Amino acid sequence: MIDLSTLISSVKKNCNISDAQYWGYYSICGLLLRLRELYCFEKGIKLWERINHAEISDWISERENLWKGLEDKNFEDIIIDENVYSPFEVEKINAELEKKNLVYGAGYGIRMKPSFFLADLIAKRTVNGHVVYIAGSEYARDLAYYPATLQDNVIYARSDTTKVLLWEKFEELGVRGPRSPVTYAFSKYSVTPEEKPTEDIDRRVSEIALSEVETYIHHEIGEAFEGKKLGEAWDDLLIDFSGSKAEFFARGVKDLLSDTSERGMIKYIIENQKEGSLGFYIVFLSGYRKLLFPEIVKVFENFMESGDWGLIEDTRETGYERAKGYAERLISLNKEKPDKAWVSEYIEKEMLGRGKH
Repeated sequence: MIDLSTLISSVKKNCNISDAQYWGYYSICGLLLRLRELYCFEKGIKLWERINHAEISDWISERENLWKGLEDKNFEDIIIDENVYSPFEVEKINAELEKKNLVYGAGYGIRMKPSFFLADLIAKRTVNGHVVYIAGSEYARDLAYYPATLQDNVIYARSDTTKVLLWEKFEELGVRGPRSPVTYAFSKYSVTPEEKPTEDIDRRVSEIALSEVETYIHHEIGEAFEGKKLGEAWDDLLIDFSGSKAEFFARGVKDLLSDTSERGMIKYIIENQKEGSLGFYIVFLSGYRKLLFPEIVKVFENFMESGDWGLIEDTRETGYERAKGYAERLISLNKEKPDKAWVSEYIEKEMLGRGKH
């Protein structure tokens, strides 16, 4: 028998330990936004419900005190039916949990922050040779959340997390223009700027999340496909650049490579003519991916008028070749120069500077 309350408690504790050790890597605005979302999640507050500012302020103070007591703690083992597992033995843990329609995730994200979640299992299937778990309502999560992650040959897709990301954009809908990407994207799901946050909209955004999570699955498939081409040299590079701007640039390059891959997200969107997904791709395009792939934004403006998927395909190929070139140069630089500080500085000054033009 699985003691769900004990399991949730163990996963939550590991989430808190990770947050306690890594919260300082977030910007102040980014941290406050994630704390707000975590507060709503833990308190069961619906996305469309109002938040009591005094109560969330008290909760944040309590969370900061909790973190202080966990900064030097080790992660807790996961116990299932008297069997003890390391919190990163994901495959073994899920072999037990999926019998009860549960799914567990554990891995490392940006800056190698450990990230954990526990959720209901909606479905398990195989896509392009990858085992895919689709997670539904979540019981535990940390500050870092991703709509989908890849671990070995397994993809974990999280509809709850995708819904949170979409809801943030829904809240912007009323202040965006009629030709904005976010207005276009939601319109393809029959959601208009006049809509107000209600329980019905909450349900409809949940349905959108289930559709959109499919596109994130194909980002991870592209990630795996391109990762095999790049090999271990790329993993070494990320470790060598850990904590620098160069690491974020390299991750942006890899994300663009994955998006534009022949097995990636944009190709999937094109083949299935998912207009809403294309709109949301533009909406969420940011950071170095946007810097490296400016063409897609202008082409999308034309696409909204023409509906010409050939334009998107041509632009995808352009983005892929650029990302591939940057990835090859990064690997070459890392092999040529044993002084990692020099490589990181070179990337920040030369490659990033060049990317701005």
